[in-house]
Amino acid sequence: MKYRKYMHVGALIVVSVLMATVVFAGAPGPKPFLPNIPTGWSEVSPDPGFTYGDEQLTPSCSCSECDYRFFVRKGTVNKVLVFFNGGGACWDAMNCVYVPTYTQQVYETVISKQLTTLTEVSEGEYGYVPIDEGIFDFSDCRNPFKDWYVVYLPYCTGDLFWGSSDYNYDGVDIHHHGFVNFMAVLDWMEKNFRCPLQVFVTGSSAGGYGAILNYPYIRESFPLARVYALGDAANGVVGDGFIATADAKWNIQYASWILGDDISALTMEDIYSNIAAEYPFMKFAQYTTAWDATQTWFYNLQLDSNIYNPAQWNNVPDIVFGLWHSTMLSYTHGTAENVPNYRYYIGEGTDHTIMRSDKFYTEDTAEGVSYSKWVRTMVDNPFGFLGGPLQGLWRSVEAE
Repeated sequence: MKYRKYMHVGALIVVSVLMATVVFAGAPGPKPFLPNIPTGWSEVSPDPGFTYGDEQLTPSCSCSECDYRFFVRKGTVNKVLVFFNGGGACWDAMNCVYVPTYTQQVYETVISKQLTTLTEVSEGEYGYVPIDEGIFDFSDCRNPFKDWYVVYLPYCTGDLFWGSSDYNYDGVDIHHHGFVNFMAVLDWMEKNFRCPLQVFVTGSSAGGYGAILNYPYIRESFPLARVYALGDAANGVVGDGFIATADAKWNIQYASWILGDDISALTMEDIYSNIAAEYPFMKFAQYTTAWDATQTWFYNLQLDSNIYNPAQWNNVPDIVFGLWHSTMLSYTHGTAENVPNYRYYIGEGTDHTIMRSDKFYTEDTAEGVSYSKWVRTMVDNPFGFLGGPLQGLWRSVEAE
């Protein structure tokens, strides 16, 4: 586990804050070094000349329908929220081709400056509805990100934003290029955000895994910014050998200078602990409910030969819930013990994800602590881990 020089990192943070204050405070008109985009949401295609890796993989054929685009919302402050969307995962012909357990195409688009997603509005009828709840409700004064620029990454590759591979499942090619898509988005960010004061990296479900494993690349791209990460319902409780299986199909890309040469040997506790230790002045956090039904459902698929019996997928035994719950607690508590710049929020119940839901504002089942205030406490204090003077202590909390 490699540690940076604390004083060096601290100096960079101070310089970052001072630079942003001098450059942006009170400047009339358009702010320098920020994207020249219209108000509201914009739909952005990756640079057609972008390539990644020795195989010159491009993001232009990165989903089942060979199409990828991302979305950017214009803000009013020099801060950036990066959101990795969720949508399941797949690693076998059964759940990649025959009974897919992942989002197979990009469903989001921009309509009248509003980000929307294709949803079943009534039985058999579909329409585009706004994505405007949780952290995407920019009219709610409780939203810590209501004035921020937002970069939204749709998901369609079945690989947790970790992959860089084309894999043939029983004659069907799946483009596991989630990491390639991310790198194309990061390329755009580097060209359009030159000196952000703060970058907040988060994602829900599958996107939560993309947020933490890809965090080092964002942090290294913006070394003078405060770059924090929060995983939403992505606690990484997996079956034996799952990461090795996924790596063989997805060709997982990750910061080997932090995590070593064999990601299959790591747990999510290892990943968070090592990345948080690498950046000791940054903040890291996770949210989950204590009995998350969706995470447990995917965990059940990875046990024994359950993936080959789709008729039984929805019959999750109580013992599997117990195994997921106990392992989740072990990983979460272990990370908190290993590194001082990590916190967790464990709410009650079985719900899955919170960042895109209005539950973001109503959740308070962990020791009576409001989740939205807990996130604001994480975000607002630039230097310490105790929260700002009005926010109180930023601490780990857990429902009984």
